[in-house]
Amino acid sequence: MFEALRNFVDEQAWLDAVGGPLEKYIGLVFQEAPNGKQIQNFLNGVWLGHPLHPMLTDVPVGAWTAGLVLDGVAGMTDSPGMEKASDLALATGLAAAVPAAASGFTDWHDTYGFESKLGLLHGLVMSSAVVLYSGSLIARLAGARAAGVALSNTGYALMAAGAYLGGDEVFDIGYPVNHTAFQHGPSDFVSVMDEGALTEGAPVKADANGTAVVLVKQGADIFALDDTCVHAGCSLAGGTVEGQSIICPCHGSQYNLRDGSVINGPATMPEPAYDVRVTDGTIEVRARG
Repeated sequence: MFEALRNFVDEQAWLDAVGGPLEKYIGLVFQEAPNGKQIQNFLNGVWLGHPLHPMLTDVPVGAWTAGLVLDGVAGMTDSPGMEKASDLALATGLAAAVPAAASGFTDWHDTYGFESKLGLLHGLVMSSAVVLYSGSLIARLAGARAAGVALSNTGYALMAAGAYLGGDEVFDIGYPVNHTAFQHGPSDFVSVMDEGALTEGAPVKADANGTAVVLVKQGADIFALDDTCVHAGCSLAGGTVEGQSIICPCHGSQYNLRDGSVINGPATMPEPAYDVRVTDGTIEVRARG
């Protein structure tokens, strides 16, 4: 991100003032709604294996880009068919923007600090584009085509700006990329700690040749996962164990201790799991697969 833009975003105190209550409201909606956690998991993309939001945004961006081109052709040819096609593309983009916005604000709900401010600005800019496109469609249907085209052109410029901010959220500050993507645990068994150092049901952080792992003892079983939460990079060792799962202390992502699969988001990608064995009272682990 350009340093000037980063400083500008960071200085916008009103984003914190708006974002705090909005995050609480979104959380309350999911808490109070029937099957709210399942809905949140769906919108996060737990079922998909990566965030749902980027995939959904392709539809409105593509539709509105097509509409921009069709408006240009219609203006040059004065073709009623092209005008209808551009109106249909605009309406398609608006319909697709609803689930895209829902998934985006669901993801944003689990951010904090600068990434929360940047994400909120991205969402507000995109929402403003939706408002302009809605006004454009109303104007077109009312016969004020020139005004409608002007509104949609302005909306497209806002959408492009919002897309830049969204891309920066992912590719510059790394939300919500896989925070274990470039970590590679040992391929052969390595010693990490004495078995006696583990307490039943209490997560413990250990080092496996430079890779942090979290160990959990349950009865005769010992489970090991990467300690870095794939969602936001928090340490799972500070989390809580619930049944045969561990819950991240930062945003509540819940992983199966046996294989690292996601039980509840906002994480969408599995946590790397490790094979475990005990040799002469010493716990040894190796990366699985």
